[in-house]
Amino acid sequence: MRQIFIWLMGVFAPVMVLGQHNAVNNKTIAWDQATLKQVGSKNGNYARMIQLSNGNLFCVYESAGGIECITSTDLGKSWKPPVIIARPVPGVNMAVPEILELKDHSLLASYNPRPHKVNSAWDTTKHFAICTKKSYDKGKTWTDERLIYQARYNFDDGCWEPSQIQLPSGEIQLFFSNEGVYTKSNEQNISIFRSKDNGLSWTKQPQIVSFRPGHRDGMPVPVILKRKNEIAFSIEDNAGATFKPSIIRNSIGQNWKKTVGPNDAERTYALTPKLQDTVYAGAPYLRQLLSGETVLSYQSTQNRNHNWEQACMQVALGNSDAENFMSVPAPFNIPVDKHGLWNSLCVLNDDTIIALTSTNAFGNGTEIWMVKGKVVTEK
Repeated sequence: MRQIFIWLMGVFAPVMVLGQHNAVNNKTIAWDQATLKQVGSKNGNYARMIQLSNGNLFCVYESAGGIECITSTDLGKSWKPPVIIARPVPGVNMAVPEILELKDHSLLASYNPRPHKVNSAWDTTKHFAICTKKSYDKGKTWTDERLIYQARYNFDDGCWEPSQIQLPSGEIQLFFSNEGVYTKSNEQNISIFRSKDNGLSWTKQPQIVSFRPGHRDGMPVPVILKRKNEIAFSIEDNAGATFKPSIIRNSIGQNWKKTVGPNDAERTYALTPKLQDTVYAGAPYLRQLLSGETVLSYQSTQNRNHNWEQACMQVALGNSDAENFMSVPAPFNIPVDKHGLWNSLCVLNDDTIIALTSTNAFGNGTEIWMVKGKVVTEK
């Protein structure tokens, strides 16, 4: 999302709170507030975390206009010093990173160079872009930077929010939000680039995989559904008055041969029951547990002020087809005059769920915080 929208949300969670809705087979998520902890030791934003094949936690995030990463060898109790992945350059910040461990155990980071005005003017030589960079030593050093795509120089015609998966064939698909092709309208699509050599080279032109004419599909987060031979990704979809999460899907056999439009069966509204039109519910983030359930986070103004900049994290639990997501308790207790934005989820090898938020609720300025939860059966 371009960070220029409306509206806001809430729901509160004390220690080990259980749900009040039957999400999937009477299951909910219990968040253990004893595990509430700041990630790293300084201000940060837009955190994404994975568990590496060696068991360590690995987190990428925005900091001081650049992209950093940190590692934990004790499942988040402590963090090693940060390593810089990408530094800002004059007139351009590096933003919204995502991280993937590939089958060869190298790490592929993606991020979004974003020009900003200097002296109240755009520099036409600086472009919104999608980039990747790789690490072959678990994040200690970064190399093989690739510029995959450039949109225009101005905020209204940019590109945004890359996120990537690797198919069983080894092909990497990098999804992103693209409005660079709509210079005369406020539209936006979801496009992909493909790589068949572990991110060293990419297809030359973006392929549109999701588009609702006249609207703004945004913020894609893909997963490969277990035992389903299917790719699913969450988006924020402004078909109504405000953004709501939708799920876009294709079988691996379909593999995006056709753009998913507004009325196609491959596009479904995510939440059950539907939220009121006036409730903003943007920036969704999709993950799947080893047990099969899918879990979706989003930032929302439900039960809060109508100000998206003071939204906070909500979570919903869905079935193994990434459908029928029903609300579970919010991971973080964010006062209505604070925010909890640009949230994400990480699922560990034992199906522990880590919720991540960027919030000003627990310290000075916006910091990254985490809390752990488990899917449990409601009594």
